[in-house]
Amino acid sequence: MDNSDLHLEDFTLKPKFSFSSPYLADYFGIWCIHEQLFRSMADRCNGMDLAAHVKSSAVQQSVESRDNRIYQLTNDGIAVVQIRGAMMKTVPSMDDGTSTVRLRQQLRAAARDSEVRGAMLVLDTPGGTVKGNADLCADVGSFAASKPIFAFVEDMCASAGVSVASQATKRYANHANAIYGSMGTYGVLVDNSGLAEKLGVKVHVVKAGDYKGMGEPGTAITEEQLAEMQRIINSMNEGYLQMIATGLGKPVESIRPLADGRVLFASEAVKAGLINGVQTYEQAYAELLQLAGQSSKTVPSPKPRSQIMADTPAAASLAELKQAFPKSTADWREKQLEANATMSVASASYIQFVEANAETERQSHVKQLADAKAKAETDVEAARAEGKLKSGSLGHKPIVAKGSGTGESEYLESGDALEDFNAAVVQIAGTNASLEKRQRAIRQVASAKPDLYQAYLLACNPGKKQKRLISEKLEAVTASN
Repeated sequence: MDNSDLHLEDFTLKPKFSFSSPYLADYFGIWCIHEQLFRSMADRCNGMDLAAHVKSSAVQQSVESRDNRIYQLTNDGIAVVQIRGAMMKTVPSMDDGTSTVRLRQQLRAAARDSEVRGAMLVLDTPGGTVKGNADLCADVGSFAASKPIFAFVEDMCASAGVSVASQATKRYANHANAIYGSMGTYGVLVDNSGLAEKLGVKVHVVKAGDYKGMGEPGTAITEEQLAEMQRIINSMNEGYLQMIATGLGKPVESIRPLADGRVLFASEAVKAGLINGVQTYEQAYAELLQLAGQSSKTVPSPKPRSQIMADTPAAASLAELKQAFPKSTADWREKQLEANATMSVASASYIQFVEANAETERQSHVKQLADAKAKAETDVEAARAEGKLKSGSLGHKPIVAKGSGTGESEYLESGDALEDFNAAVVQIAGTNASLEKRQRAIRQVASAKPDLYQAYLLACNPGKKQKRLISEKLEAVTASN
């Protein structure tokens, strides 16, 4: 490639959007997902106006609807919980995805529900973010320890989805060519230092720590950095494989040969011992009923959702938390969602949250006042030592009592510049003076007693910069009078 064909924009990373969105960092975290589908998602993001997308009322309604989605309870007492699209801790707006936090809430509620005999976890997912995945696996495993739960794959279950499905009591796919697998972990470090050099760009990474700034655009990737990246990938992959092995009740070494990133078909996954078989949803459902000790011939009467969850107060949704507590933070709301907090529990938590913030602000304010007072006293003492202030308790001329013979003042010095200056202003303007009259009095006192005015300003505004500004202000006042 000739250098004349190179342009700076080929190297510079331009921002593609600018907007504020809760949990935006979730999109840019580490993913455990089928690579080709993830690239398709990324291409879709690059081709859209994300700001307009997020602000779209249709998108907001769709996200809110999926965030408030509850599990279905069949007449046989089977809770049907679905994982559709990419899995993230929050409901993704750019795909018909699933919130792992909300899914965990559904599983916990179903586990507590006396009407629920078992659960069917229906998956059609390419995987999702690493964040939240281990917690979801733990909740599926916890449910399976008390009630049977089947994982039923509809066409695809890849990457992070495999680790979740592995925690179920049994796993089935809807047909032999359903995709199952894509197990493995990978990361990418791009070395575009050659391109930067051709463009005449020299990137300097100023850092404290050998591996900080690793992979910064325009810098060369060293062998040590590649080794560190490999260490991270290996560690993450080991945890991922261990979750799958634990769920399947197999040694991790039996899983490792299958985790090379390849996609398996369901028929191959059966032979590898990753899933139990290939059958229809109805067949898997009938087997689940039998395992749950419930015959489909004895069907209890359907109940309204309000009755189904009567013994367990409904956990607050994200939309409810935002509406009830509009000034709450995203971190606080996420903690309530993860704790399955009801609105009453969230209300009590919010009171503590507000009180804690108020106490923190109060302590910060007290400290600021103390620091400002100490700084002001230090500055005044320093100015007095340098001979820049005349004698007096705060650097102004002593104020004598009426009748002392000088006629200089009719009030006593208090030793506080703020109090003395205000007393001088009140003596001229009166106690209930208008703003205009008080301002005239301030100018008169400032002109007649510049030392007092300077001490007053220093007490209100400590610091070197303030000293300079105060000096300029005094000169302006003196000149105007």
